[in-house]
Amino acid sequence: MNNEYYDKIADLMLFCVDFREGDKLAVGVDPGCREAVKNLAYKAYEKGAAYVSLRYRDDFLNAAAIKAGKRSIEYPRYYEESLRESCEPGWKSISYMSFSEGDVYRGLPGDVSTDYFKQYQSIISYRRKRVLSDSFPWTLTFIPVSESAVKVFPELDTDEALNAYWQKVCKIMRLDLDDPVGFWRDKFETDSKRSRYLEELAPDFIEFKGPGTDFRVGVNKNARWMGGMKESATGVLFSANMPTDEIFTSPDFRKADGRVALTRPFVMHQNLGEVPENAWFEFQNGMVTDYGADKGIESLDALFARDGRARFLGEVALVDPQSPFAEGGLTYYNGLYDENAACHLALGAAYSGTLKTPGDYTDAQLLDMGMNTAAVHEDMMIGSSEVDVTALCENGKRVELIKSGKFLI
Repeated sequence: MNNEYYDKIADLMLFCVDFREGDKLAVGVDPGCREAVKNLAYKAYEKGAAYVSLRYRDDFLNAAAIKAGKRSIEYPRYYEESLRESCEPGWKSISYMSFSEGDVYRGLPGDVSTDYFKQYQSIISYRRKRVLSDSFPWTLTFIPVSESAVKVFPELDTDEALNAYWQKVCKIMRLDLDDPVGFWRDKFETDSKRSRYLEELAPDFIEFKGPGTDFRVGVNKNARWMGGMKESATGVLFSANMPTDEIFTSPDFRKADGRVALTRPFVMHQNLGEVPENAWFEFQNGMVTDYGADKGIESLDALFARDGRARFLGEVALVDPQSPFAEGGLTYYNGLYDENAACHLALGAAYSGTLKTPGDYTDAQLLDMGMNTAAVHEDMMIGSSEVDVTALCENGKRVELIKSGKFLI
């Protein structure tokens, strides 16, 4: 991919965190994104960055430790300290991801993997809490690589698949426009209007009905509907994802009942086994009481073994079935693109940044407000052109939000 597109992606990412002269920038990067990140670093320094830090992530290192039977490792002090410092005022965070090693955990012992990632969750817990509460501006994006492209386009050879993937990405991110930043600025305003509509509507429940799905989830009265850009605790407007096409809120984790059938493979941050396909979940009083999948059940078992609170929800998001992400019915095998192709729920942590009254709350306080405090957050897609979505309001009024594949708001 040529530098023109890498430059446009860098411009979008810096726009998403409202990057200014004097800011410090923490960049998360995996090996598949190194070339793209070069353009970001050059542009950040050209804009007056005080410091640009690269934090490399490589899943094979985790897999190597797990394969050797390591249930924990000795993290150096600087690792956790650097994560903490990069959350402080003056810092902004951008992540480039490719999931080039997405299958590296397949076949590894589930019990060892579970213990290993429990430790990792404790190491990153401070930063994770700051991210979920929108304490500082952060954003992330996905860069296509050959390993993911051949999954999306298995009928093509590697070069053709990568080219086809980039064509999709250019269309979705509007890299083919002269001014992608201008497009997304307008798009974020449209999404903000939709979220304001839902705020005024103030539904008690959101109902999903479609093939294999008959489900309702309680809307948390302490949380706002959000879409487009949001405001960090330091007063900076930012977008946590680029690209994005969702309107979301935090549900009351105690209020979810019925059955949901996933409409896309369940690609998690770490699939500790096969990627679950045709998965389904049954909820009662907020909790997953039963679940299954045609393939990848061991990954679901591992998720719930890692964190018991993963059986409760932390997000409900509405996505227009006509979204460009959904075009062609492709599965992208990364959470960023797939979650923007369909309405989705997240098992695990709620975004405390959605709270109407921001604050530095304890886990106990968050739970009392109906906000899930799990250590994981995994988006699962439940929407399609066959799934209708209805708002159920306090006065008994039913308002159709998505009907026959069309967003009505």
